[in-house]
Amino acid sequence: MLLKNYDVKRGYIVLLILIIMMVNSFSSNLNLAFQERLEESSAYKNLELQLLTSQQALGTYSDIFDPYLSLNLQQPAGLTFAKTVQDSGDTQTHQTNLNMSADVKLFHVFGTNIGLSFPFQYTKDSEGDSDFVFNSLGLNISRKLISEENAEKLGLKAQYLQALHALEQQEWALFFNLVNDVFNQRYYLGLAAVNRKRIEIFSAQFTNAKDEERKDSYKQQKLLSQKALLNTEKMIEQITLFTPNVLSTLYDQIRTVIQDMYADYLEWINILPSKKVRALELEVEKALAEKKLWFLPYLFNPTVSFNLEYYFDDAETLGFQPGELEWLDPEWLPDDFNWPSIGNQAGDFKWSIGVTGSLDIFDRGERETASLKRENTYDIKLLELKEEKERLEKQLKKIALDIDISKVDVELNELDYKNKMKDAEKSLELYKQGFITLEEKQLQLLEMEQSRLDYIKALHQLYLNQLTLMKETGTCLGGYLQ
Repeated sequence: MLLKNYDVKRGYIVLLILIIMMVNSFSSNLNLAFQERLEESSAYKNLELQLLTSQQALGTYSDIFDPYLSLNLQQPAGLTFAKTVQDSGDTQTHQTNLNMSADVKLFHVFGTNIGLSFPFQYTKDSEGDSDFVFNSLGLNISRKLISEENAEKLGLKAQYLQALHALEQQEWALFFNLVNDVFNQRYYLGLAAVNRKRIEIFSAQFTNAKDEERKDSYKQQKLLSQKALLNTEKMIEQITLFTPNVLSTLYDQIRTVIQDMYADYLEWINILPSKKVRALELEVEKALAEKKLWFLPYLFNPTVSFNLEYYFDDAETLGFQPGELEWLDPEWLPDDFNWPSIGNQAGDFKWSIGVTGSLDIFDRGERETASLKRENTYDIKLLELKEEKERLEKQLKKIALDIDISKVDVELNELDYKNKMKDAEKSLELYKQGFITLEEKQLQLLEMEQSRLDYIKALHQLYLNQLTLMKETGTCLGGYLQ
Protein backbone atom coordinates (compact mmCIF):
# COMPACT_ATOMS: atom_id res chain seq x y z
CA MET A 1 0.00 0.00 0.00
CA LEU A 2 2.83 2.38 0.88
CA LEU A 3 4.59 1.54 -2.38
CA LYS A 4 1.41 2.19 -4.30
CA ASN A 5 0.92 5.62 -2.68
CA TYR A 6 4.57 6.40 -3.37
CA ASP A 7 4.16 5.53 -7.05
CA VAL A 8 1.06 7.75 -7.28
CA LYS A 9 2.88 10.71 -5.67
CA ARG A 10 5.87 10.17 -7.93
CA GLY A 11 3.56 10.11 -10.92
CA TYR A 12 2.02 13.45 -9.87
CA ILE A 13 5.50 14.94 -9.46
CA VAL A 14 6.61 13.75 -12.90
CA LEU A 15 3.37 15.09 -14.42
CA LEU A 16 3.91 18.46 -12.71
CA ILE A 17 7.48 18.64 -14.01
CA LEU A 18 6.31 17.83 -17.53
CA ILE A 19 3.62 20.53 -17.33
CA ILE A 20 6.18 23.10 -16.13
CA MET A 21 8.55 22.10 -18.94
CA MET A 22 5.75 22.41 -21.49
CA VAL A 23 4.74 25.85 -20.16
CA ASN A 24 8.33 27.05 -20.18
CA SER A 25 8.84 25.72 -23.70
CA PHE A 26 5.55 27.28 -24.77
CA SER A 27 6.47 30.73 -23.44
CA SER A 28 10.11 30.61 -24.39
CA ASN A 29 9.43 29.93 -28.09
CA LEU A 30 7.87 33.36 -28.60
CA ASN A 31 10.50 35.08 -26.46
CA LEU A 32 13.29 33.30 -28.35
CA ALA A 33 11.85 34.22 -31.74
CA PHE A 34 11.43 37.84 -30.63
CA GLN A 35 14.95 38.03 -29.19
CA GLU A 36 16.34 36.72 -32.48
CA ARG A 37 14.58 39.55 -34.31
CA LEU A 38 16.11 42.06 -31.88
CA GLU A 39 19.60 40.62 -32.24
CA GLU A 40 19.41 40.72 -36.03
CA SER A 41 18.18 44.34 -36.24
CA SER A 42 20.88 46.97 -36.82
CA ALA A 43 18.32 49.73 -36.17
CA TYR A 44 17.53 48.27 -32.74
CA LYS A 45 21.22 47.94 -31.86
CA ASN A 46 21.84 51.54 -32.86
CA LEU A 47 18.92 52.75 -30.74
CA GLU A 48 20.24 50.74 -27.79
CA LEU A 49 23.52 52.65 -28.02
CA GLN A 50 21.67 55.97 -28.27
CA LEU A 51 19.66 55.12 -25.16
CA LEU A 52 22.83 54.13 -23.29
CA THR A 53 24.51 57.39 -24.30
CA SER A 54 21.56 59.54 -23.20
CA GLN A 55 21.27 57.58 -19.95
CA GLN A 56 24.95 58.15 -19.19
CA ALA A 57 24.69 61.87 -19.99
CA LEU A 58 21.67 62.22 -17.70
CA GLY A 59 23.51 60.32 -14.97
CA THR A 60 26.24 62.98 -14.82
CA TYR A 61 23.54 65.43 -13.70
CA SER A 62 21.33 63.10 -11.66
CA ASP A 63 23.99 61.16 -9.73
CA ILE A 64 25.68 64.31 -8.43
CA PHE A 65 27.32 62.57 -5.45
CA ASP A 66 28.68 59.71 -7.52
CA PRO A 67 32.33 60.80 -7.82
CA TYR A 68 34.91 60.42 -10.55
CA LEU A 69 38.18 58.99 -9.23
CA SER A 70 41.38 59.09 -11.27
CA LEU A 71 45.09 58.53 -10.70
CA ASN A 72 47.41 60.91 -12.55
CA LEU A 73 51.17 60.91 -13.02
CA GLN A 74 52.23 64.44 -12.15
CA GLN A 75 54.51 66.70 -14.11
CA PRO A 76 57.33 67.21 -14.86
CA ALA A 77 58.16 63.51 -14.51
CA GLY A 78 55.60 61.16 -13.07
CA LEU A 79 57.81 58.10 -12.83
CA THR A 80 61.59 58.48 -13.22
CA PHE A 81 64.63 56.33 -12.69
CA ALA A 82 67.87 58.36 -12.43
CA LYS A 83 71.47 57.03 -12.29
CA THR A 84 74.62 59.07 -11.52
CA VAL A 85 78.25 57.96 -12.31
CA GLN A 86 81.18 60.10 -11.05
CA ASP A 87 84.31 60.31 -13.30
CA SER A 88 86.67 60.55 -10.33
CA GLY A 89 85.80 57.17 -8.99
CA ASP A 90 83.61 54.15 -9.12
CA THR A 91 80.80 55.76 -7.14
CA GLN A 92 77.38 55.17 -8.68
CA THR A 93 74.03 56.23 -7.30
CA HIS A 94 70.51 55.69 -8.57
CA GLN A 95 67.11 56.89 -7.45
CA THR A 96 63.52 56.04 -8.33
CA ASN A 97 60.82 58.72 -8.03
CA LEU A 98 57.08 58.30 -8.40
CA ASN A 99 54.88 61.41 -8.30
CA MET A 100 51.14 60.78 -8.49
CA SER A 101 47.90 62.43 -7.56
CA ALA A 102 44.56 60.87 -6.68
CA ASP A 103 41.81 63.18 -7.92
CA VAL A 104 38.17 63.04 -6.88
CA LYS A 105 35.67 65.14 -8.84
CA LEU A 106 32.01 65.87 -8.22
CA PHE A 107 30.24 67.48 -11.18
CA HIS A 108 27.03 69.51 -11.29
CA VAL A 109 26.48 69.70 -7.52
CA PHE A 110 23.77 72.39 -7.50
CA GLY A 111 25.46 74.06 -10.47
CA THR A 112 28.96 73.73 -9.01
CA ASN A 113 31.92 71.49 -9.88
CA ILE A 114 34.03 70.32 -6.94
CA GLY A 115 37.45 68.71 -7.18
CA LEU A 116 39.73 67.22 -4.52
CA SER A 117 43.39 66.37 -5.15
CA PHE A 118 45.60 64.15 -2.98
CA PRO A 119 49.20 64.30 -4.31
CA PHE A 120 51.74 61.80 -3.00
CA GLN A 121 55.36 60.88 -3.71
CA TYR A 122 57.37 57.71 -3.39
CA THR A 123 61.20 57.74 -3.46
CA LYS A 124 63.75 54.92 -3.34
CA ASP A 125 67.55 55.42 -3.54
CA SER A 126 70.60 53.22 -4.14
CA GLU A 127 71.00 52.58 -0.42
CA GLY A 128 67.64 50.86 -0.39
CA ASP A 129 66.00 53.59 1.65
CA SER A 130 62.46 54.46 0.60
CA ASP A 131 60.13 57.23 1.58
CA PHE A 132 56.41 57.76 1.02
CA VAL A 133 55.20 61.35 1.32
CA PHE A 134 51.50 62.26 1.52
CA ASN A 135 51.21 65.63 3.14
CA SER A 136 48.78 67.94 1.35
CA LEU A 137 45.27 68.35 0.07
CA GLY A 138 44.01 70.40 -2.87
CA LEU A 139 40.46 71.73 -3.27
CA ASN A 140 38.99 73.30 -6.39
CA ILE A 141 35.46 74.73 -6.69
CA SER A 142 34.11 76.36 -9.85
CA ARG A 143 30.78 77.38 -11.33
CA LYS A 144 29.23 79.71 -13.83
CA LEU A 145 28.04 82.95 -12.28
CA ILE A 146 24.61 82.40 -13.86
CA SER A 147 24.12 78.65 -14.04
CA GLU A 148 21.62 77.02 -16.39
CA GLU A 149 22.12 73.57 -14.98
CA ASN A 150 18.42 72.95 -14.34
CA ALA A 151 17.59 73.69 -18.00
CA GLU A 152 20.40 71.41 -19.15
CA LYS A 153 19.11 68.63 -16.89
CA LEU A 154 15.58 69.02 -18.26
CA GLY A 155 16.96 68.75 -21.78
CA LEU A 156 18.88 65.58 -20.92
CA LYS A 157 15.76 64.04 -19.35
CA ALA A 158 13.83 64.82 -22.54
CA GLN A 159 16.56 63.25 -24.69
CA TYR A 160 16.52 60.14 -22.51
CA LEU A 161 12.74 59.76 -22.82
CA GLN A 162 12.95 60.30 -26.58
CA ALA A 163 15.64 57.63 -26.89
CA LEU A 164 13.61 55.23 -24.73
CA HIS A 165 10.47 55.93 -26.78
CA ALA A 166 12.35 55.31 -30.05
CA LEU A 167 13.76 52.02 -28.72
CA GLU A 168 10.35 50.81 -27.56
CA GLN A 169 8.77 51.76 -30.88
CA GLN A 170 11.44 49.74 -32.68
CA GLU A 171 10.64 46.78 -30.41
CA TRP A 172 7.00 47.15 -31.39
CA ALA A 173 7.90 47.29 -35.09
CA LEU A 174 9.90 44.06 -34.82
CA PHE A 175 7.13 42.39 -32.82
CA PHE A 176 4.60 43.44 -35.45
CA ASN A 177 6.80 41.82 -38.11
CA LEU A 178 6.92 38.60 -36.11
CA VAL A 179 3.15 38.58 -35.51
CA ASN A 180 2.44 39.33 -39.17
CA ASP A 181 4.74 36.52 -40.28
CA VAL A 182 2.95 34.03 -38.02
CA PHE A 183 -0.55 35.24 -38.90
CA ASN A 184 0.17 35.47 -42.62
CA GLN A 185 1.79 32.05 -42.76
CA ARG A 186 -1.23 30.57 -41.02
CA TYR A 187 -3.64 32.29 -43.42
CA TYR A 188 -1.83 32.14 -46.76
CA LEU A 189 -0.72 28.52 -46.49
CA GLY A 190 -4.35 27.55 -45.91
CA LEU A 191 -5.48 29.79 -48.77
CA ALA A 192 -2.88 28.28 -51.10
CA ALA A 193 -4.17 24.78 -50.30
CA VAL A 194 -7.73 25.86 -51.08
CA ASN A 195 -6.74 27.39 -54.44
CA ARG A 196 -4.71 24.33 -55.44
CA LYS A 197 -7.67 22.10 -54.75
CA ARG A 198 -9.96 24.42 -56.74
CA ILE A 199 -7.58 24.30 -59.71
CA GLU A 200 -7.60 20.52 -59.54
CA ILE A 201 -11.41 20.37 -59.47
CA PHE A 202 -11.98 22.95 -62.23
CA SER A 203 -9.38 21.20 -64.41
CA ALA A 204 -11.26 17.92 -64.03
CA GLN A 205 -14.60 19.61 -64.75
CA PHE A 206 -13.11 21.34 -67.80
CA THR A 207 -11.81 18.02 -69.12
CA ASN A 208 -15.08 16.14 -68.56
CA ALA A 209 -17.45 18.87 -69.77
CA LYS A 210 -19.04 18.37 -73.19
CA ASP A 211 -20.81 21.68 -73.48
CA GLU A 212 -18.55 24.49 -74.78
CA GLU A 213 -20.23 27.10 -72.65
CA ARG A 214 -19.60 25.03 -69.53
CA LYS A 215 -16.00 24.43 -70.60
CA ASP A 216 -15.45 28.17 -70.89
CA SER A 217 -16.94 28.70 -67.45
CA TYR A 218 -14.71 26.02 -65.89
CA LYS A 219 -11.67 27.42 -67.67
CA GLN A 220 -12.43 30.89 -66.35
CA GLN A 221 -12.81 29.54 -62.81
CA LYS A 222 -9.56 27.64 -63.17
CA LEU A 223 -7.68 30.75 -64.36
CA LEU A 224 -9.09 32.83 -61.53
CA SER A 225 -7.94 30.20 -59.04
CA GLN A 226 -4.50 30.11 -60.65
CA LYS A 227 -4.23 33.89 -60.35
CA ALA A 228 -5.30 33.72 -56.72
CA LEU A 229 -2.70 31.00 -56.07
CA LEU A 230 0.08 33.06 -57.68
CA ASN A 231 -0.83 36.09 -55.58
CA THR A 232 -0.87 33.89 -52.48
CA GLU A 233 2.55 32.44 -53.30
CA LYS A 234 3.88 35.96 -53.81
CA MET A 235 2.73 36.84 -50.30
CA ILE A 236 4.27 33.67 -48.88
CA GLU A 237 7.65 34.61 -50.40
CA GLN A 238 7.69 37.70 -48.22
CA ILE A 239 7.22 35.73 -45.01
CA THR A 240 9.90 34.25 -42.73
CA LEU A 241 8.49 30.73 -42.57
CA PHE A 242 8.42 28.53 -39.48
CA THR A 243 8.12 24.77 -39.19
CA PRO A 244 4.57 23.53 -38.55
CA ASN A 245 5.22 22.70 -34.87
CA VAL A 246 6.90 26.04 -34.17
CA LEU A 247 4.17 27.88 -36.08
CA SER A 248 1.43 26.23 -34.02
CA THR A 249 3.19 27.08 -30.73
CA LEU A 250 3.93 30.67 -31.75
CA TYR A 251 0.38 31.20 -32.98
CA ASP A 252 -1.20 30.06 -29.71
CA GLN A 253 1.33 32.02 -27.63
CA ILE A 254 0.83 35.25 -29.61
CA ARG A 255 -2.93 35.10 -29.19
CA THR A 256 -2.54 34.55 -25.44
CA VAL A 257 -0.04 37.40 -25.09
CA ILE A 258 -2.21 39.85 -27.03
CA GLN A 259 -5.26 39.00 -24.95
CA ASP A 260 -3.30 39.45 -21.69
CA MET A 261 -1.75 42.71 -22.85
CA TYR A 262 -5.05 44.15 -23.98
CA ALA A 263 -6.78 43.19 -20.73
CA ASP A 264 -4.05 45.02 -18.78
CA TYR A 265 -4.30 47.96 -21.17
CA LEU A 266 -8.04 48.34 -20.57
CA GLU A 267 -7.37 48.32 -16.82
CA TRP A 268 -4.59 50.95 -16.92
CA ILE A 269 -5.75 53.00 -19.90
CA ASN A 270 -6.35 56.19 -17.91
CA ILE A 271 -2.87 56.37 -16.36
CA LEU A 272 -0.67 55.13 -19.19
CA PRO A 273 1.97 57.83 -19.84
CA SER A 274 3.18 58.78 -23.29
CA LYS A 275 6.95 59.10 -23.23
CA LYS A 276 6.93 61.26 -26.33
CA VAL A 277 4.45 63.71 -24.80
CA ARG A 278 6.37 63.73 -21.52
CA ALA A 279 9.61 64.47 -23.39
CA LEU A 280 7.97 67.41 -25.13
CA GLU A 281 6.65 68.69 -21.79
CA LEU A 282 10.20 68.64 -20.42
CA GLU A 283 11.43 70.49 -23.51
CA VAL A 284 8.77 73.14 -22.88
CA GLU A 285 10.02 73.52 -19.28
CA LYS A 286 13.59 73.80 -20.54
CA ALA A 287 12.63 76.38 -23.15
CA LEU A 288 10.76 78.43 -20.53
CA ALA A 289 13.78 78.48 -18.24
CA GLU A 290 15.97 79.64 -21.14
CA LYS A 291 13.42 82.25 -22.21
CA LYS A 292 13.56 83.85 -18.76
CA LEU A 293 17.27 84.42 -19.40
CA TRP A 294 16.81 85.83 -22.90
CA PHE A 295 19.38 88.57 -22.09
CA LEU A 296 22.16 86.12 -21.16
CA PRO A 297 23.93 86.25 -24.57
CA TYR A 298 24.53 89.97 -23.97
CA LEU A 299 26.02 89.53 -20.49
CA PHE A 300 29.46 88.71 -19.17
CA ASN A 301 28.86 85.32 -17.52
CA PRO A 302 32.23 84.28 -16.14
CA THR A 303 33.34 81.08 -14.43
CA VAL A 304 34.25 81.78 -10.80
CA SER A 305 36.74 79.40 -9.19
CA PHE A 306 38.17 78.92 -5.71
CA ASN A 307 41.40 76.99 -5.10
CA LEU A 308 42.81 75.89 -1.76
CA GLU A 309 46.02 73.96 -1.00
CA TYR A 310 46.49 72.85 2.60
CA TYR A 311 49.51 71.11 4.12
CA PHE A 312 48.92 68.87 7.11
CA ASP A 313 52.56 67.73 7.26
CA ASP A 314 55.96 69.27 6.51
CA ALA A 315 56.84 69.25 2.82
CA GLU A 316 60.39 69.20 1.43
CA THR A 317 61.27 71.67 -1.34
CA LEU A 318 64.59 72.01 -3.27
CA GLY A 319 66.23 69.38 -1.09
CA PHE A 320 66.05 71.37 2.18
CA GLN A 321 64.21 70.12 5.24
CA PRO A 322 62.70 72.66 7.64
CA GLY A 323 65.31 73.67 10.23
CA GLU A 324 68.35 72.53 8.23
CA LEU A 325 69.61 76.15 7.71
CA GLU A 326 69.02 77.37 11.25
CA TRP A 327 72.79 77.25 11.98
CA LEU A 328 73.40 80.15 9.55
CA ASP A 329 73.84 83.50 11.29
CA PRO A 330 72.05 86.24 9.31
CA GLU A 331 74.85 88.67 10.19
CA TRP A 332 77.28 86.66 8.03
CA LEU A 333 75.15 87.05 4.90
CA PRO A 334 74.92 90.07 2.60
CA ASP A 335 71.81 92.24 2.81
CA ASP A 336 70.56 91.17 -0.64
CA PHE A 337 70.84 87.42 0.10
CA ASN A 338 67.70 85.45 -0.86
CA TRP A 339 66.95 82.59 1.46
CA PRO A 340 66.17 79.35 -0.37
CA SER A 341 62.74 77.90 0.10
CA ILE A 342 62.72 75.33 2.86
CA GLY A 343 59.27 74.00 1.96
CA ASN A 344 55.77 74.21 3.42
CA GLN A 345 55.20 73.25 7.01
CA ALA A 346 52.23 71.63 8.70
CA GLY A 347 49.33 74.04 8.90
CA ASP A 348 50.41 76.12 5.91
CA PHE A 349 47.83 76.80 3.24
CA LYS A 350 47.30 78.99 0.23
CA TRP A 351 44.11 79.92 -1.57
CA SER A 352 43.03 81.90 -4.57
CA ILE A 353 39.87 83.11 -6.25
CA GLY A 354 39.78 83.45 -10.01
CA VAL A 355 37.37 84.74 -12.62
CA THR A 356 37.61 83.62 -16.25
CA GLY A 357 35.44 84.34 -19.25
CA SER A 358 34.97 86.62 -22.21
CA LEU A 359 32.55 89.26 -23.44
CA ASP A 360 32.00 90.10 -27.10
CA ILE A 361 31.92 93.84 -27.74
CA PHE A 362 31.06 93.70 -31.45
CA ASP A 363 29.67 90.81 -33.46
CA ARG A 364 27.62 90.23 -36.61
CA GLY A 365 24.30 89.48 -34.97
CA GLU A 366 25.21 86.21 -33.26
CA ARG A 367 24.13 87.41 -29.80
CA GLU A 368 20.87 88.83 -31.12
CA THR A 369 20.12 85.54 -32.88
CA ALA A 370 20.90 83.57 -29.73
CA SER A 371 18.59 85.83 -27.71
CA LEU A 372 15.77 85.53 -30.27
CA LYS A 373 16.19 81.75 -30.28
CA ARG A 374 15.71 81.70 -26.50
CA GLU A 375 12.53 83.77 -26.79
CA ASN A 376 11.00 81.90 -29.74
CA THR A 377 11.93 78.31 -28.86
CA TYR A 378 9.45 78.29 -25.99
CA ASP A 379 6.54 79.16 -28.31
CA ILE A 380 7.71 76.60 -30.85
CA LYS A 381 7.91 73.84 -28.23
CA LEU A 382 4.42 74.71 -26.99
CA LEU A 383 3.11 74.31 -30.55
CA GLU A 384 4.94 70.99 -30.94
CA LEU A 385 3.42 69.72 -27.69
CA LYS A 386 -0.06 70.83 -28.75
CA GLU A 387 0.32 69.24 -32.20
CA GLU A 388 1.54 65.95 -30.73
CA LYS A 389 -1.36 65.78 -28.25
CA GLU A 390 -3.86 66.51 -31.03
CA ARG A 391 -2.22 63.96 -33.34
CA LEU A 392 -2.21 61.33 -30.61
CA GLU A 393 -5.84 62.01 -29.71
CA LYS A 394 -6.98 61.71 -33.34
CA GLN A 395 -4.85 58.62 -33.89
CA LEU A 396 -6.26 56.88 -30.81
CA LYS A 397 -9.83 57.69 -31.86
CA LYS A 398 -9.14 56.31 -35.34
CA ILE A 399 -7.62 53.10 -33.96
CA ALA A 400 -10.53 52.71 -31.53
CA LEU A 401 -12.91 52.91 -34.50
CA ASP A 402 -10.75 50.41 -36.40
CA ILE A 403 -11.12 48.03 -33.45
CA ASP A 404 -14.92 48.46 -33.46
CA ILE A 405 -14.99 47.84 -37.22
CA SER A 406 -12.81 44.74 -36.78
CA LYS A 407 -15.17 43.40 -34.12
CA VAL A 408 -18.08 43.78 -36.56
CA ASP A 409 -16.03 42.07 -39.29
CA VAL A 410 -15.29 39.19 -36.93
CA GLU A 411 -18.98 38.73 -36.17
CA LEU A 412 -19.96 38.96 -39.84
CA ASN A 413 -17.34 36.44 -40.90
CA GLU A 414 -18.26 34.15 -38.02
CA LEU A 415 -21.90 34.18 -39.16
CA ASP A 416 -20.85 33.56 -42.74
CA TYR A 417 -18.67 30.66 -41.61
CA LYS A 418 -21.58 29.13 -39.68
CA ASN A 419 -23.81 29.46 -42.76
CA LYS A 420 -21.15 27.89 -44.96
CA MET A 421 -20.90 25.01 -42.49
CA LYS A 422 -24.64 24.46 -42.81
CA ASP A 423 -24.38 24.61 -46.60
CA ALA A 424 -21.56 22.05 -46.47
CA GLU A 425 -23.69 19.71 -44.35
CA LYS A 426 -26.55 20.04 -46.85
CA SER A 427 -24.22 19.35 -49.76
CA LEU A 428 -23.02 16.16 -48.04
CA GLU A 429 -26.62 14.98 -47.75
CA LEU A 430 -27.37 15.93 -51.35
CA TYR A 431 -24.25 14.07 -52.51
CA LYS A 432 -25.25 10.98 -50.55
CA GLN A 433 -28.68 11.12 -52.23
CA GLY A 434 -27.10 11.58 -55.65
CA PHE A 435 -28.42 15.07 -56.35
CA ILE A 436 -24.98 16.68 -56.81
CA THR A 437 -21.64 15.50 -58.12
CA LEU A 438 -18.47 14.83 -56.16
CA GLU A 439 -16.87 17.99 -57.58
CA GLU A 440 -19.84 20.12 -56.51
CA LYS A 441 -19.64 18.69 -52.99
CA GLN A 442 -15.89 19.34 -52.83
CA LEU A 443 -16.34 22.93 -54.02
CA GLN A 444 -18.92 23.51 -51.30
CA LEU A 445 -16.48 22.19 -48.70
CA LEU A 446 -13.83 24.54 -50.11
CA GLU A 447 -16.27 27.43 -49.78
CA MET A 448 -16.60 26.53 -46.10
CA GLU A 449 -12.82 26.41 -45.71
CA GLN A 450 -12.48 29.77 -47.50
CA SER A 451 -15.04 31.24 -45.10
CA ARG A 452 -13.10 29.83 -42.13
CA LEU A 453 -9.91 31.47 -43.40
CA ASP A 454 -11.74 34.78 -43.88
CA TYR A 455 -12.94 34.56 -40.28
CA ILE A 456 -9.38 33.90 -39.08
CA LYS A 457 -8.10 36.84 -41.13
CA ALA A 458 -10.72 39.16 -39.57
CA LEU A 459 -9.67 37.93 -36.13
CA HIS A 460 -6.02 38.61 -36.98
CA GLN A 461 -6.89 42.16 -38.00
CA LEU A 462 -8.65 42.71 -34.68
CA TYR A 463 -5.52 41.56 -32.83
CA LEU A 464 -3.31 43.84 -34.94
CA ASN A 465 -5.55 46.83 -34.29
CA GLN A 466 -5.43 46.13 -30.56
CA LEU A 467 -1.62 45.98 -30.75
CA THR A 468 -1.56 49.25 -32.67
CA LEU A 469 -3.63 50.94 -29.99
CA MET A 470 -1.29 49.74 -27.24
CA LYS A 471 1.75 50.74 -29.27
CA GLU A 472 0.49 54.29 -29.78
CA THR A 473 -0.24 54.79 -26.08
CA GLY A 474 3.28 53.73 -25.11
CA THR A 475 2.59 50.32 -23.54
CA CYS A 476 5.86 48.57 -22.69
CA LEU A 477 6.15 45.38 -24.72
CA GLY A 478 9.17 43.59 -23.27
CA GLY A 479 7.71 42.42 -19.95
CA TYR A 480 5.03 40.30 -21.64
CA LEU A 481 7.52 38.22 -23.61
CA GLN A 482 9.80 37.04 -20.80
